[in-house]
Amino acid sequence: MPAGWRATMAAALFFFLSGLVMSFVVAEPDTLNTLTGQIVWHSLRDNAVDLTLLTAYFLLLLKLAHRMPRAPQMLTAIFSALGFLGLVLALLWYFAPVNLAEPGPMTLGAGLILALFGWNLLVLGQIVRRTFDWGVWAGMGVALGYFVCSAGLMVWIDGLR
Repeated sequence: MPAGWRATMAAALFFFLSGLVMSFVVAEPDTLNTLTGQIVWHSLRDNAVDLTLLTAYFLLLLKLAHRMPRAPQMLTAIFSALGFLGLVLALLWYFAPVNLAEPGPMTLGAGLILALFGWNLLVLGQIVRRTFDWGVWAGMGVALGYFVCSAGLMVWIDGLR
């Protein structure tokens, strides 16, 4: 994998665009015609915030662990992995939608999405483990910390509007 910042920027753009794709997949079909501009605006805002949080979270860890020379390679791996896994999530959501409005038994789609989240933790945990030379559980804990921070921040931002 190239270790320069150019590859990192390309991977960040890919991560950003895969989030935009996900926003259109999650949107209700009847709202796409009337709310497309609003969906795009909220998606761009949410993706920019998530990209900033992801970068800051892992740069802070790299700085604290005195591993800053590994920053471009680590961020490239993270942006690429999460971008591809985000596209897999978009496909799952499109072909096996989950109805969040009505509680009920877990559907196959919901089970597959939960399994994909577990895979996200494993992939991100492996990247962290390799970057910091930590154990796999520590890497998965750091990955889970990012996902908790991201979810909390998005809920907080959505509560502001």
